[in-house]
Amino acid sequence: MPLATLRAGDDRVAPIVCVHPISGRADAYHLLAGALDWRGPVLGISAPEPAGDAASGDRLAELANRYADELDLRMPQLLLGWSIGGVIAADLSRIIVARGGVVSFLGILDSRAPQPEMRARPTDRDTLARSFLHQQALTREAVPVPPPASTTPGELLAALRSVGAADDFGDEAEVERRLQIYMGLVRALFHHVQRPVPVKLHLFESADAHPTHPKPATLGWDDLAPSIERHEVAGTHFTLLAPRRIEALARTISGCLPR
Repeated sequence: MPLATLRAGDDRVAPIVCVHPISGRADAYHLLAGALDWRGPVLGISAPEPAGDAASGDRLAELANRYADELDLRMPQLLLGWSIGGVIAADLSRIIVARGGVVSFLGILDSRAPQPEMRARPTDRDTLARSFLHQQALTREAVPVPPPASTTPGELLAALRSVGAADDFGDEAEVERRLQIYMGLVRALFHHVQRPVPVKLHLFESADAHPTHPKPATLGWDDLAPSIERHEVAGTHFTLLAPRRIEALARTISGCLPR
């Protein structure tokens, strides 16, 4: 699970570290990394390969600890995360400070703080596989297709093909691998108990609500950070990083970075 370089920069300047969203893939930030106004590198953390179902409340904390091991804590840390990546980045900030490091920026992109009611949500394969398909369509700004009759890799690949996503997966084995990562992360998120973070939180909230992604005030973070600076950005939760929105999003984030 090494850090990947999304964009090179001056190694004497602390990097921005982007934590993977629910897809588990840091390449979701590729366009954003290129557009950010920052002299240092922009790095990405991708999720490890699944090692079984993640159902314990400590799973995300365990991931955050593993990710902290990859960072050079002699430098200030700048953390950015979208979706579940924001939740992990928040936990990562807590771990970094506990280890004696400094977090100079914590930005989360429309990440809802985990709530107890999430633990009652269904997490069986069929439910999560159809959610996986739904998200693949929405992030591509495509119309979601009716769920397939079954959630075999072949049926899922056919459904992905109908929303223009098949080229990103290749074959049935890759569909199943990516689905396993997604299911593990969703189950971990639903069982995560969010602890307070010790640093200011920059909350980048989507301007448009989505019917399947309700938005409580400050996305549930109001009692979890010493201060919150809110910024409205275009799109829904699923389309914040759409190519046509990258330049505006990058300007908003860049304006919040320490100088």
